[in-house]
Amino acid sequence: MASSSIIVRPLATQEEIEKQFIWADQAFSQNPDPDKARDWSRVFLTQPDFQARQLRGAFRDGKQLGGYALFEWILRMGVARISVGCIGMVVVDPDTRKQGVASALMHDAIQFAREQGHSLLLLDGIPKFYHRYGYTDIFDVTTYDVNRAAILAHPASPYTVRRATPEDAQAILDLYERRLGGYTGSFERSLEKQEHLLRNRLSRNVVLLAFSPAGTSEGYLVASREPKAVHAIELAADNWLAQSALMQAHVHLSDGPEAPEAHTYYLPPNSAELYNVVDRFEVPDTSEWKDPAQEWGIRTFQFHHRNTGWMGRFVHLPALFNAMLPELEARWQRSLAQWTGELHFVVGDESVTLSINSKAMHSVAAPAPAAITFQCSPQSFAQLVFGYRPVSWVLSQHPQQLPDTALSVLELLFPTGHTCISFTDWF
Repeated sequence: MASSSIIVRPLATQEEIEKQFIWADQAFSQNPDPDKARDWSRVFLTQPDFQARQLRGAFRDGKQLGGYALFEWILRMGVARISVGCIGMVVVDPDTRKQGVASALMHDAIQFAREQGHSLLLLDGIPKFYHRYGYTDIFDVTTYDVNRAAILAHPASPYTVRRATPEDAQAILDLYERRLGGYTGSFERSLEKQEHLLRNRLSRNVVLLAFSPAGTSEGYLVASREPKAVHAIELAADNWLAQSALMQAHVHLSDGPEAPEAHTYYLPPNSAELYNVVDRFEVPDTSEWKDPAQEWGIRTFQFHHRNTGWMGRFVHLPALFNAMLPELEARWQRSLAQWTGELHFVVGDESVTLSINSKAMHSVAAPAPAAITFQCSPQSFAQLVFGYRPVSWVLSQHPQQLPDTALSVLELLFPTGHTCISFTDWF
């Protein structure tokens, strides 16, 4: 792609690749180090699903100006599988900033995704930049501070815990599938990719695995990097005995005079893992509490910053609907609703029509005269897709007259709260 004499293409030489990773290390590391940049490059290039076309650079008159990476993954949304491009490592040579390089990279990502047939683009963005290319907020990170004393006061579990090794990849992958794979924002993952994660990206983290008395693996926990490993950045457990064993083993990693009063856990907001924590842990000493309603054993933080963080945009509306259709139909069938008709979606300058009856739905080439039209911006529709905002909020931003039955259908098709991007899926 060309823009103002800037050409964006795959990086072609080892020198170009090395320069991209050095810039990225300088941009994203608190302590830039060329050796770390080279190690990052090695890990990136040896990923099982890496293809050379995914590492792209901007050039003018043969000079390298910046670049980005685009992972090509399969996003899960219930029973639907959606081809997505995940953008990362967007960097520009400090000497060529404010010359249109970043814009050329962003336009290339959209075109590249369209050419490869991807339905969505996702990224973890910096403030006040990506929204101008159609991206919008689709997920906010939530963390939970859990009182350390409450964890330690809980009765010990009969489960045993040990550190995981790359040979445990299958067990961890199975747990990821069972506990986290149902969320929109999880991705299809091969055993080879799981092994690569354990040997490389997670090699400096503490990964714990819980086993039942019968010897079956029933939970894992990924702790932040040593030496303190205070935060649990991913936790998946089949049951409470496995979870409590993992949490107690985790807090013991920081035993000593500098042990924190609370530990931070990244958990899906509607997960059994969270409900177990809230319902089962109690602070042993509440003698200094003044207003119990404002005290806590578990405290929640959700991080919001407009046009920042996890953002997305769709690439092609008909392709996205075709990919989502299995899950939309499954939601409709679970609802036992009996409505029959057509919904015509007008999103920006694209449109799609769904024909719906009590048992099935399919897309049609053109709406019938009686079709009900729903209109919104591409950004609002992306938020509906990820359950980031309810239909009622979108309608308040895009006022229109809809029959009550159509509103009910939209709410069934686009529920809220089903997205979670787990730490091991961050890019």
